[in-house]
Amino acid sequence: MTEVQTQTCRHGFTLVELLVIIALTSILALLTASAVHHGLDEAMRVHCLNNLKEMTRSAHLYASHHQGALPPAYRRDFDTGETKTWESFLWDNAPESPIQQCPVFHGSANWDDEYTGYNYNASFVGGYELIRKGARLANSRPSIRTSMIQNPSECALFGDGEFAKGANKFMRSPYPGPNDTGTTLAQGGTQGYRHRGRTNVGFADGHVASVDQVYPAPGKSSLSSSAYGFLSPDNRLYDLE
Repeated sequence: MTEVQTQTCRHGFTLVELLVIIALTSILALLTASAVHHGLDEAMRVHCLNNLKEMTRSAHLYASHHQGALPPAYRRDFDTGETKTWESFLWDNAPESPIQQCPVFHGSANWDDEYTGYNYNASFVGGYELIRKGARLANSRPSIRTSMIQNPSECALFGDGEFAKGANKFMRSPYPGPNDTGTTLAQGGTQGYRHRGRTNVGFADGHVASVDQVYPAPGKSSLSSSAYGFLSPDNRLYDLE
């Protein structure tokens, strides 16, 4: 073999070396893709938290114009058949805001809404107004005033709403609250743990947080799905105490 031929062989790659290079390249590509995907997930989680913070601010702004009372969960007019939900009060009857859309929720809305994914504490905070002939019926329940919340840092106002059938608008505590008309409402008012096993919550003191603890319904030893559940095993993160 000539000197030129020897140098050519020394600068080539064996089959094993090529396979190692291909394997390393594939691993690096997977790691890069995973990092990018994780980064996108984190960006959407922060986006969602910002939405909830803005909603919490709007709720307090509403309260400042209504003698401290927070928005009702809904208002139902039996004469017109119209039902207005809390978003209408939150944004002062303005067109639906994209702030109402959780960036990672793509399931069923269950309401005729352009944007969806969040719910409002209807067990303890948002009341309901029942209207007939222009008058509020006696069995309506007023929303609470901000001054009634004894521990605002542990009272959820808004969150990622989700249950087995899709999104829900009304957050329910695991045990019936004063605004709940039955024990079965809780199953349709759970939170969605859609941010890599965490759910986002906006609290009455204005702070927002990603919560990773998920609890089943009372009397259940396990979750029917880790994708949705309650924020606490009792009403401690829902009530006013």
